[in-house]
Amino acid sequence: MNIYRLLKFNRYIRSNRIKLLLIFIAHILNRRYYSVRIDPIFACNLRCLMCYFSRSRKSEPQKFSRDELNLLAKNLFGNALQVMVGCGAEPTVHPNYFYLVELAKKYGVPHVGMVTNGQLVSKTDLETLSRLGLNELTLSVHGAIKETYERFMVGAKWNKLIDLLENINLLKSDGKVDFSLRVNYTANPENIEELLIFFDVFGKYPINALQVRPIMDIGGSYFTPFTTESLSIYYRIIENLRVECGNRGITFLANTKNPKYEQQGVNPIIAHTYLYVSPQVVVYSNFYWESETYRHFLKRTGWHKTMLKTILYPKKPQFEPGLAERYGSQYDVL
Repeated sequence: MNIYRLLKFNRYIRSNRIKLLLIFIAHILNRRYYSVRIDPIFACNLRCLMCYFSRSRKSEPQKFSRDELNLLAKNLFGNALQVMVGCGAEPTVHPNYFYLVELAKKYGVPHVGMVTNGQLVSKTDLETLSRLGLNELTLSVHGAIKETYERFMVGAKWNKLIDLLENINLLKSDGKVDFSLRVNYTANPENIEELLIFFDVFGKYPINALQVRPIMDIGGSYFTPFTTESLSIYYRIIENLRVECGNRGITFLANTKNPKYEQQGVNPIIAHTYLYVSPQVVVYSNFYWESETYRHFLKRTGWHKTMLKTILYPKKPQFEPGLAERYGSQYDVL
């Protein structure tokens, strides 16, 4: 399944009421329609300056046990169109992250991805992930030269990133891995211009998708927002990348509508199609995920009635801090 075609289809449908109606119908027909974004452990091996982990570090971070992962898969994956392993935290520090990929495929999830900084992923790990059915590997890369990469991704080593990319190149050439590769780049006024040399540095690697994410204040030790002047540079570089990605057949995602995150609102579709899971909260505090399925939860809480009311009498969406950053709701496939 090409998840990016679905994102484009979503972009073409302008009416949120129609989108909500399609979600409602998919649920009634017991179809897959939502994306599960799961952090199996709330920890990271790095302390990236733009991330909240640059300010917080727990000696014994919360994590799901293997049995809990089984329950999560049983009660949540049944109607999942996508499962993304890693959403802010680093999944490879969890001892059972391979098993989570395996579980998602066991429950028939069409698109299973993993977001990682890649520093702990070996050549053997890449082969294992592909064998288990991983569809997409997403690497966080916040610099196009060694100095910038290691400055913003504290604890990461540039040579490990290059070794990982070389391994992916080799394994793909040998037909030993078939997942797609995506790069996520969090841009700020100090690293934005390095995107002009992105393909000079990374062009020889089999990148299928590139996402540029403007910096957001999520509690990191570094936050320098884009100004009016630096935004002009941002838009110029985004257009350059759009053309270059188009020439290379690479899917390009970028926030062109609200890079300063000034619009106080979130698309209401997000609340019904993107479900965040971590040891701290599983979707909602009143979702008893250890003993009920997500479908049962929606029925118990009157979701059907609420959805119909929302479709018939739509209201202006309420602002939810951090939601756009976590789920990428403001990123268009360009």
